[in-house]
Amino acid sequence: MGYECLLTGLPDIKAGDAAPMPLEALEALLGESLRDKDKEQLRLLKKHGRKGACQFVHDWLDFNRDLNNVLTAEVCRKHGLELKGHIIGEMPDDVEPEVKAVSKTENLYERERQIDAVRFAWLEERTRMVSFSLENVLAYYLMAEMLNRWSILTPEKGEVVFREMVKDMKKGINLN
Repeated sequence: MGYECLLTGLPDIKAGDAAPMPLEALEALLGESLRDKDKEQLRLLKKHGRKGACQFVHDWLDFNRDLNNVLTAEVCRKHGLELKGHIIGEMPDDVEPEVKAVSKTENLYERERQIDAVRFAWLEERTRMVSFSLENVLAYYLMAEMLNRWSILTPEKGEVVFREMVKDMKKGINLN
């Protein structure tokens, strides 16, 4: 038996949506609904742990490592930096064209949005053929986590953080 009741009771989400609920509320719901062994998989997913993790968690961590390696490699090439020391593990052989296109986006905010869209697409593709499984629950959690991150990353909040950083740097300069 899977997680039919849990998953059908959750709001539908897609890339670019508003967060369906605060992450803390989702974590509480999952804490009440998941079997103990599946709670451990969620914990490993959140902590990026591999030992004892299911195949989905391994595949997600590998996907993100490869995605970050490709994006890092493009930045290194752009700025004439050596790849060695900036790449974790090996570079993936099969790089999707949309991932390379994302790395060329100059606007950082838009680039982050596009990176999350690539992540969403991977999660949707990975769980398309399975229904009501732990994979679906973990994918939903990851999508909700991304959407919650975007709910706090508004241009207004970014400007406040940036101004605080500049203010703190000016203080540091005046102290020396």
